[in-house]
Amino acid sequence: MHIKRALLASTFLAAATQFAVSPAQAAQFEMTVGGFMEQWFGYTDGPANNQGFDQQSDGEIEFAPEIALDNGLTVGVSVQLEAKTDGDQIDQQFLFVEGSFGRLVMGSENSAPYLMSITVPSAGAGLDSGDLPNWIAGMNGFLINTANNFAADEDSSEKVSYFTPRFAGFQLGVSYVPQLQEDIDAPANNNDATRDDAFGVAVNFDHEFGDFTLGASAGYMHYGDDAAAAGEAPENLAFGLSLGYGGFTVAGAYNDLNDSVAGDIESFGIGALYDAGPFSVSLGYIYGEDKGADSDSNAFELGGSYVLGPGVSAVGSIFYGEQETAGVKTDGVAVIGGLALTF
Repeated sequence: MHIKRALLASTFLAAATQFAVSPAQAAQFEMTVGGFMEQWFGYTDGPANNQGFDQQSDGEIEFAPEIALDNGLTVGVSVQLEAKTDGDQIDQQFLFVEGSFGRLVMGSENSAPYLMSITVPSAGAGLDSGDLPNWIAGMNGFLINTANNFAADEDSSEKVSYFTPRFAGFQLGVSYVPQLQEDIDAPANNNDATRDDAFGVAVNFDHEFGDFTLGASAGYMHYGDDAAAAGEAPENLAFGLSLGYGGFTVAGAYNDLNDSVAGDIESFGIGALYDAGPFSVSLGYIYGEDKGADSDSNAFELGGSYVLGPGVSAVGSIFYGEQETAGVKTDGVAVIGGLALTF
């Protein structure tokens, strides 16, 4: 779907006009501070030197000022701060303009194919792009991924994305990444081994049919070329499908990543989740194969959660993972539990 230049011009003009305000008018922005915090404790029975108890955590604080303009547009910002020392301390930062035309996002945010993907459901810590490799050593995280492998290359690189309004259950999203590099404000360079002109497109369907809900997603990402970059430009293709009835949800996902760094990876997963008020339980499975490294893996998660109150849940997972690379096999089991807060 193409956007007329006049529409984009009027959108940016309206936003720029509203931002040219006095300090007193700036108070019209509504500031929201939110985020999440997860604290985990568990035991792993894994390969050599990976046996015993451990405590891990994850958290993030989001600062999100937003304003509704008189012309019907909503303009906002998101700045996401990691809750502990990290190599990427500001995880994502972007500005968005939203209205009847859809949503336009500029800045350090994930791509449309990543954000619109259907993945393997979980009531626990999460299997699909989740925590299993943090607990069981020797597991390649790229193999325990379906649609979330889109983040392998583009992650939070500065980009421009557009999402259409949802019509009859369908929504289209597109992303353009001038350079696959985050937090760099420098002149464009197509000979620095950083791939240029990456782009992605995705479509998502979400609709109710009586007591049933049906969801589907498809996404493609091409990671661009550069005169000094080695190998062919990576490509990523993914599909997802989900079906819900009452408190039950069953979903499956497939991902094909051809990447000069991560590998030639193909993965698929399936999972089922049952939600009964404050209590949820899930079972998920993902198979992954790196064709170039003669490596494959199987990963399972039995997860559960119980809502203790608004934004507070007790969560637990039993993980099992096994991986074989060039004839050498490793496997392990991890049992973890903790508290997950969303605020």
